Amino acid sequence: MATKRSKSKNAKPRRARVDYVITVNADGNGNFTYTAPGIPDASSIQPVTGDTISWVATWNRIPVPFQIGFPGASPFGPAIRVIRSLGGRTSPQTVSVPNYYQGNLVMKYTVTLPNAWSDDPDVEPVPSDRSLLSTAAAQVIGLSIDNTGTLVVASGMQPFSKGIVTWAWTNQNQAEDFVVTFTPAVTGWPQQASSQAQKLALNLETAGSGQYMIQTVYSGLIATKQPLAVS
Repeated sequence: MATKRSKSKNAKPRRARVDYVITVNADGNGNFTYTAPGIPDASSIQPVTGDTISWVATWNRIPVPFQIGFPGASPFGPAIRVIRSLGGRTSPQTVSVPNYYQGNLVMKYTVTLPNAWSDDPDVEPVPSDRSLLSTAAAQVIGLSIDNTGTLVVASGMQPFSKGIVTWAWTNQNQAEDFVVTFTPAVTGWPQQASSQAQKLALNLETAGSGQYMIQTVYSGLIATKQPLAVS
């Protein structure tokens, strides 16, 4: 007689899959907005591996053909970089980002309408490791430029916990793309990574601390961040 397996008391319930349906609307002046059920601003979403995303686009609320294109990494794997629609909702695509992925988790994409209007929102997928869901919002480092024109990196929380660390601008009027370089390289971390949509999110495989340099792409501003002292 087969024995019934008992569930571990510490086992976490499986997260239900989320199916994101993003509605892109462009008004008569070329202003784009993004919404999804329960998400007033879907210009940047954080789906987890296994979730799905589909899009529908309208111009002044009238459905139109459109194209979605990922110029860099795609949250659906390297085989799916371009998604097209003749005017209806696109087929749902499954988010697939491995836990060991070391590139930028902020993945910019371009929405292009038939009149050549375009816009660049982003997707920030979270690999399926459940422990990353909490760190994705916790470890965020703000970037800004002070009134002397100096690049300022907010106090980091080094040593970083294993998981996702995000660098983002606190003032979007100052935002530009940037590059983060760790010197020396830290085991389990990428040595260098570039932002997308003026943001950078890295999945650090190990906890730790390391010196890093941030350099803005257009203005050439540089800031170096030292690890915080551990008492």
